[in-house]
Amino acid sequence: MMVIFLCYVNTQVSADDGEESDFEDWVIMEGLELVIEAEAPRQDVNPAVPERSALGARANIVSGEQIQQQGSLDFSDTLRNVPGVIVGQRNIAGTTTGSSLYVRGRGYSHPSTEITVHFDGVPRHGFIFGQSMADGIPVNVINHVEVRKSPQPSEFGAGYALINIEPRYMDEYGWITEGGFSAGSFSTFSQNAAFGLRSGRFDIFAAQSWVSTNGHVVHSGARQQSYYINTGLLLNANWELRFLANYAAGFTEQAPYTGQSWDDILSSYRTNSFFSTITLRNEYANAAGFLRLYYTNTQFQWLDEDDEIPGDWSLQSLQAFGARAREEFSIFDRGLIAVGMDLDWKLMVNEDHNPHRQTIITTFPAMILYSPFFGASWMFGSEEGFRIMPSAGIRGFLHSVWANQLSWQGGLAIGWRNLDLNFNYSRGLIFPAPAVILGLLNFNLFNTTDLSRIEPETIDHFEAGITLTNQSGSRFSFSLDASYFYNIGRNRIILVSQVPGNASAVSSFALQGLELAGSFGFSPARLLADTIEIFAGGTWYTDLTAVDEDGNVARKMPFTPLFSLSAGFRWVFFENFSLSGDLKYLHEFYSGGLGLSPSFTEPLAENRLNDIFLLNLRAGFRFENTNWRLMDSELFVSVNNVLNVRYEYYAGFVMPGITFMIGFNFRFR
Repeated sequence: MMVIFLCYVNTQVSADDGEESDFEDWVIMEGLELVIEAEAPRQDVNPAVPERSALGARANIVSGEQIQQQGSLDFSDTLRNVPGVIVGQRNIAGTTTGSSLYVRGRGYSHPSTEITVHFDGVPRHGFIFGQSMADGIPVNVINHVEVRKSPQPSEFGAGYALINIEPRYMDEYGWITEGGFSAGSFSTFSQNAAFGLRSGRFDIFAAQSWVSTNGHVVHSGARQQSYYINTGLLLNANWELRFLANYAAGFTEQAPYTGQSWDDILSSYRTNSFFSTITLRNEYANAAGFLRLYYTNTQFQWLDEDDEIPGDWSLQSLQAFGARAREEFSIFDRGLIAVGMDLDWKLMVNEDHNPHRQTIITTFPAMILYSPFFGASWMFGSEEGFRIMPSAGIRGFLHSVWANQLSWQGGLAIGWRNLDLNFNYSRGLIFPAPAVILGLLNFNLFNTTDLSRIEPETIDHFEAGITLTNQSGSRFSFSLDASYFYNIGRNRIILVSQVPGNASAVSSFALQGLELAGSFGFSPARLLADTIEIFAGGTWYTDLTAVDEDGNVARKMPFTPLFSLSAGFRWVFFENFSLSGDLKYLHEFYSGGLGLSPSFTEPLAENRLNDIFLLNLRAGFRFENTNWRLMDSELFVSVNNVLNVRYEYYAGFVMPGITFMIGFNFRFR
């Protein structure tokens, strides 16, 4: 007797999982034979216009195609076209220590856990000080990046914002072999290779990459190598088991600031990162979810840390393991219930090596965070006509060191056809970075009882937005989005006189602004205009106010430009030729930081940087040969900083002028 199973698989954006598939698979099993017919990935995704989930959470998506058009050499550069996101850089490629990601005015503190970086929906960042650890994340295995610019308790746990990298896997039936090479200014070189196979119940995708550059000034080079595998097994019509592993090794030199000489001691940074996940996914007609276990081990070494002491270095040894579980239930195609939990167990050691004194090794207490959550929404009306959709969520935080807490959210979406109005409130929590108790541990002043009374920093986030779209499948499409956001933050935690507490240089702050974004797509299928795509997004800050415990007020914040603009375009002509580009503009932009009390000051005049206006262009020629099974291959040349603008993200660290890259990508199928 022949048994035929029919299953529809459609993975959606959800929680820390970040599982979004750009295709829908019809899975037909006849005995052990599996046939997959996959639709092409969506082409209308752009980094400017956010997408909203049924629970009211918004996320900006940077697709793999967009990353390729940008020619991004490292992870930090993939975010350059997301409105409200600033990436601090000193090198052509590679990342140094300290804070480097800034989302709507947050992220400038160090140490800080304001912004967390996840890979495959679980943590992969610097746990002790909170830095992004971007040198440990390869670009060629990114399917897409999700940027959540506000607290969203139903989607992720502690933190003001979340950057989640969704990794690649084999989403096509059959096999592929692909790779690419590029080279350009300052001996910059990039190479990648990958192989994928999907047959029967089994799929596998394996990739390798190498990126290196000598840098635009002396001692500003970087390199990264990576090895990656993502494999899956369909257990039956409803369940799938997946395994992912990645090893990445990076090395970045600290670029000198203006005025430094060749004889000065300059730092270097070495990152070795191993990361793995095991995921059990399920998909039913009215339910979908997953259970994911993870383990990550990162060794981050800071060489020549002290510019006065040759040979001084430090090491952060970071290990974490835990789980993510989430299940979503659809109720009569109108309601959604999401329930799940996060579990993180972090083990951290910091070594401080100095040739003039005894080595200091700090072992942090195991930090365990258990975080269950619940979210629900219901739609009144119809998707095609008038509709009202309220939503709510709550999350608990049970911490082994800091005080236990709750966060919550509520939202209301009102829509009519292609028009949507949405109103959201959410409370976010930021637990102190472990580095704030470094002194307590070193001086044997650590007291778990005292620390358990310290409450996390709180962020009350309000946002209202309007979205108008036309994605009817016609030759013309557009999407317009406007949102107003208002944040109130309280209780920033720092270390004061070896005693951590809720007294700090910034005891409260208020930040509000307006964000506008839009995209336009036109496919006339003409010789000179096969496809035209344009996107743009701008962020204005209408109020920036920080107040310390003594009442001192600052109205400027570092890495929070008064106005920022990002835009991009893609033009396909003569069928196989394309021209794409992007630009960035930052106005009234400060580096530096807010000083500690009692010398609390806003960024000084000398910390104000020149306005930044960057234009990047890329021209490509697409080719294929069916006899050789060659498809979706491309020759390209790119020019960054076309106008040769002199600019800085940090005062004294001048970024490169005009740079060139030439290369090709190939795919056999």
